Amino acid sequence: MSNVNRRVPRPASIPWLIIGIAIIHTVYAFVALAGTWGDIVQDGVVNSVSGDPEREAALWFFYAGIGFMAIGTFAHRAIRTTGRLPLQVGVYLLLIGGTMVVIQPASGGFLVLVAGLLALAAARLTPADTP
Repeated sequence: MSNVNRRVPRPASIPWLIIGIAIIHTVYAFVALAGTWGDIVQDGVVNSVSGDPEREAALWFFYAGIGFMAIGTFAHRAIRTTGRLPLQVGVYLLLIGGTMVVIQPASGGFLVLVAGLLALAAARLTPADTP
């Protein structure tokens, strides 16, 4: 095993990192922004978000959580089926995290960026290279 491979996480661990990001996003959406969701419900839910930045943020935090969950579970399924982490998982995370750290540096974009870099490195490992 090369020195580089010892520093790269096993491909099977990457989906769990992504799912962790999804859980953080979803929990934040409902816990930290709980009052906002209460306002949305109080206004009848339908058409109750448009034009209110705090409500839009709560909705998009929730949607991002779903998106990360989809990427994480897709990656998990791909590894179980093929034994490999698809390269595009890392690319998706790099695109999301990279743009986020530029547009809003004080955010969780760095976590997504690191997850993308780790996913790209892990995707380079073949099943024979994994311990």
